[in-house]
Amino acid sequence: MRTDQSQTGKTERLWTRAFIALLATQFFVAFNDNLFRWLIIPIGKVSSGWSDNPTRVITLGGVCFLTPFLLFTPYAGYCSDRFSRNRVIIGAKIAELVIILFGIAAILCHSVSMMLAVLFCLGAQSAFFSPAKYSSLPMAVPQSRIAEANGLYCATTLAACIGGQFLGGFLFDRTTRFDDLNQPVLDSGGSQHWHLWAGALLFVAVSGLITSLFIPRFKPAAPGTRFPLNPIAQIGRDLRFLFRQRAVFRIAMASSFFWGLATLAQSNTDFFGTKYLMVSQTHTMVLLVIITVGLAVGALLAGRISRGKILMSLVPASAFLIILFALLLGFTPAVHTDGGLASPLSFPYLYAAGALFLLGAAAEMFDIPLQAAIQVESPPEYRGRVLAAYNFYSFSAMALFMVFFGVLTDKGAFGLTASGVWFTIAVITFPVWLAARRAWRKS
Repeated sequence: MRTDQSQTGKTERLWTRAFIALLATQFFVAFNDNLFRWLIIPIGKVSSGWSDNPTRVITLGGVCFLTPFLLFTPYAGYCSDRFSRNRVIIGAKIAELVIILFGIAAILCHSVSMMLAVLFCLGAQSAFFSPAKYSSLPMAVPQSRIAEANGLYCATTLAACIGGQFLGGFLFDRTTRFDDLNQPVLDSGGSQHWHLWAGALLFVAVSGLITSLFIPRFKPAAPGTRFPLNPIAQIGRDLRFLFRQRAVFRIAMASSFFWGLATLAQSNTDFFGTKYLMVSQTHTMVLLVIITVGLAVGALLAGRISRGKILMSLVPASAFLIILFALLLGFTPAVHTDGGLASPLSFPYLYAAGALFLLGAAAEMFDIPLQAAIQVESPPEYRGRVLAAYNFYSFSAMALFMVFFGVLTDKGAFGLTASGVWFTIAVITFPVWLAARRAWRKS
């Protein structure tokens, strides 16, 4: 496989205009997605009819954002191959600006259902944006720099997730009324000084639209591609096509597991902070920021280690570290309070923060070589189609793991604590580590 061979031409230019514009545009897309999502989740958790089961809002929010990636996969792949990919990206950014306007209205109306509908629409525009951006990357940078470019791409995206997550929690705290015990008042989420979060959402959306205009026009990869009249049949064809690319299919399955696991860990981190560590929403967002910083560091480290080649041996090593750090999180000491909030300087909180950082770094080092291998190994003329099928698998995994989180933590089902979910992550990663170890030895 080409993925294990050293590439030549290490001095080829990485920082092209196309790559910089793609980085900037992806940054703003990821920032706004996370800002909106982590603004409405705490708002939903303190809304009438939703406050009795806060994990339900997290689960529904994830499902609403991920489902469009499954529904619109065939059309996204078609657009990515049929049209110039920069035009697809610009169209997605225009749609995002319109959707954000409806999102502002939904929050002002205090309608959780409307907020979730807007989140669904944001997921739909991201579904079209995703294969276009990833299939543009091999056209924007030399193949010898593709692993390094993926590391920077993921690090930039994760930096945006950090900013969006933290700003969402921060703006919630600054625009919500709290009682004497520092608990949010029912139905007050985002109601005070609402222009702060509204202005932030609009500013980021407009900035991303501007940067997308600097992406150069790429020649359509397959202009003769037919429009998929039957989306279900097209999904089936795309999935079968990916399955026939056996090496790429196996890599796509491993990467899909990573994204499902990341969704489960992100959801559990919010549950972990508020219900186990007993800290405020802002300090829970700090934990989300910390695990995302770990992901960014892991992406940069994997890109640096893999410079000039795609190092698949990182996959089993990183899987083992994921198991180790998930177990460490499962053994986080319990917090004891008198009904109020715990201090973010307590030992359990600091212990959890360190373990989350290490878990994030290990997880991203697992995925970087897989992402690069998918892009390099897929046929150029069908790259958008392959990436759309891969997106279907990865977002299916994310949606399934989101539902899995809801089942694990539901009191009527398993009723696991946050620590129990960390132990579950370690258990389900174990067979993946064994499979990756066996595959690496054979290669």
